[in-house]
Amino acid sequence: MAIYSVERALKILEFVASKKSGVRVRDVADFLHITAPAAFKHLETLLKCGYVFKDPGTHRYFASYKLAELGSMVLRNIEVREIAHPLLVELMEKTSMTVHFALRDGFEGVYIDKVESARTIPTISRIGMKMRLYSTAFGKAILAFLSEEELEQYLRHTQLVRYTPNTIIDPEKLKQELALVRGRGYAVDNEENEYGVKCVGAPIFDYTGRVIGAISVTAASGSLNEENIPKIAEEVKNTAREISKKLGA
Repeated sequence: MAIYSVERALKILEFVASKKSGVRVRDVADFLHITAPAAFKHLETLLKCGYVFKDPGTHRYFASYKLAELGSMVLRNIEVREIAHPLLVELMEKTSMTVHFALRDGFEGVYIDKVESARTIPTISRIGMKMRLYSTAFGKAILAFLSEEELEQYLRHTQLVRYTPNTIIDPEKLKQELALVRGRGYAVDNEENEYGVKCVGAPIFDYTGRVIGAISVTAASGSLNEENIPKIAEEVKNTAREISKKLGA
């Protein structure tokens, strides 16, 4: 069932974007057959969220470049996924484990691809699903390569909640863990997010050298142990390196 206020806001946004010379409050009111105060509230909300800007002289509203940014993000995600997918399939075949590819999305990660192995445990993850960074292998691989300022911002914003006895909820201990990740080039989710499940992840970088996401392999905890994790991690790191190279890193 559609939420009317959201539908109305999207219609206003489309209307503003279609007008090169901008729109007045009255234009929006007439377009949607609503009162001027209602149109004003919608426009000011879009202004506050950065989707439109207002000319102080004419009081006309114009669509902002945030729409273009969103479009480019969608296109980038599609392009990155197409580039990475064959390599993710190869990694799945080499490890017999389910492979995930996630991109950083603010203070979370979002899965943009998943290659599931029939020879490992089923997972509830799905493309488009958002996940925590601090308790996942792909997430710690991302956090480890953020700038110090970005990491501090993340820790100020994010409440570290315990999901299993192994979840790291102390910021200083998490920083120590991330230092280990940077040193060896891969992260391990040691049943920190879900009982009986372990993951190994490695970061993905773009052409600027900035970390934009990570890949990981997932398996039952018995299939990922101290003996084979280093070997599996090398495969994950090699695949992450190849994806990063194809992105210009």
